[in-house]
Amino acid sequence: MASPQLPVHAAVDAVEAAIAARKTSLLEAAYRDLSSIPKSELAGHSAEIAPRLAGLLSEMPEWHAAVYAVLVGALVEWNADAAACAPHILRGLQESLERALEFARLWRERFGDDEDLPDPAEMPSEELQAELGPDYGTVWHALYFGWLTLHRWEMAAVAVLADPGVRRTLANRSELVELTERIEPDYGDLQCVQRALLLLDEEPLLVLDRASRRGFRMRMSGISGNYQLQTLLAGVLIGGGHLPGEAPSPEAVAMCGDAKIDMDNLDALPHALECFNFAEPSGRWIWSATTPSRIPVVDGIRQLVLDPPVFRHHYQAVRFLPRVPGRLVIEAVLEPDETAPYFAKVQELMSWEEAGRLAADGY
Repeated sequence: MASPQLPVHAAVDAVEAAIAARKTSLLEAAYRDLSSIPKSELAGHSAEIAPRLAGLLSEMPEWHAAVYAVLVGALVEWNADAAACAPHILRGLQESLERALEFARLWRERFGDDEDLPDPAEMPSEELQAELGPDYGTVWHALYFGWLTLHRWEMAAVAVLADPGVRRTLANRSELVELTERIEPDYGDLQCVQRALLLLDEEPLLVLDRASRRGFRMRMSGISGNYQLQTLLAGVLIGGGHLPGEAPSPEAVAMCGDAKIDMDNLDALPHALECFNFAEPSGRWIWSATTPSRIPVVDGIRQLVLDPPVFRHHYQAVRFLPRVPGRLVIEAVLEPDETAPYFAKVQELMSWEEAGRLAADGY
């Protein structure tokens, strides 16, 4: 006979009791009880229970902490205070990244570069544990679980990083980005958390249109990719009558701004046609698959040069991070006489061949 469903706060009390008793079986039972509570009820109590659960993560075993972290992330998405939960989540993310990196290093040291690292979605078999040797429990176990739980910490971290207040107060952002970049060749795609960490808020942007010699002082926030920036720029500059061309549809601009995205019907999202080729003032290309953080700071402000698109193609107009609204506003229009000092430093756009060579070299 099934046990009666626990109220939300009693279920969290059970988590605390399980930790105090140091019994993983009780911790797992408490999670099952929490998971059985209707989403609407959990969401209604998310503001009270999410900080409590987040504060307990560091007292849990590695695997259980990551599982509970995903639940905390969901509670944040349902209206819990991201700022109260973020320190615990982001600390767990950093520890998981560091452990995963050390796991990968030890694995290469033990098995060489030709032996693939284990699938991070699969638990270590008894045979693999035996192969890792008698020091599995003391040396390998915690590092292996850093490897196994990294994707869960990524999901939880993206949930709290959707809050601009969390991003503004994040002191170790560059360190976390570096850790993700170091582990990615071994681990695989970590784009979601990377893009969340690279988000810019209230960032000044100087856009220089090579053809018209006009410039636009703008400010951008929450834009997670350069396709999204492309759409918003075309909406503001072409749709606003500042530059000639075919503006994206209002629906496309809205989807790259703050319109609700139907995650169950992504195929129905609008498409947009590439309007610009992005470049640095140096003439180097800025690929649309990268992020606005890739736009260089020159003389104290990010500067983006617009050229006609070399290869026009359609792309899906959407936000890479659906919970983060994108915002781009124009603050001033600069005429050619005002932009002349900037264009004096702008180089010709490099050739497609040279841009492709740099891209192949990882630029």
